Amino acid sequence: MEFIVENWYVIVTGIVFIVGGVMAVLRWRNLSTDKKYEQIRGWLLQAVLGAEREFGSGTGKLKLSSVYDKFCERFPWLAKVLPFETFSKYVDDALSEMKDVLKQNSAIASIVEPNEGSK
Repeated sequence: MEFIVENWYVIVTGIVFIVGGVMAVLRWRNLSTDKKYEQIRGWLLQAVLGAEREFGSGTGKLKLSSVYDKFCERFPWLAKVLPFETFSKYVDDALSEMKDVLKQNSAIASIVEPNEGSK
């Protein structure tokens, strides 16, 4: 009983984190497959834009490797079941979308390609 009284804040914090984690998992599980795919696709677009900004053009394999490493960190459970070829196709789709975004939005283009601006 003394342990609980002395460490009540640690116990409450632990319970809050556990409940938050369970709620996040349940919320994710209840999403439709399309919504899950949209969230992952949005994350991939961000990752591809970041890799483009970091490595520049002409470094495709390096960017793919970097994005895959980040994907494995962010979605370790999905990386175990998603074949690399499928992931690579999703990255290609994100690259196409990135090119459209860069053409349409000069502010993003200036961040990703600071020396070139928008094309």
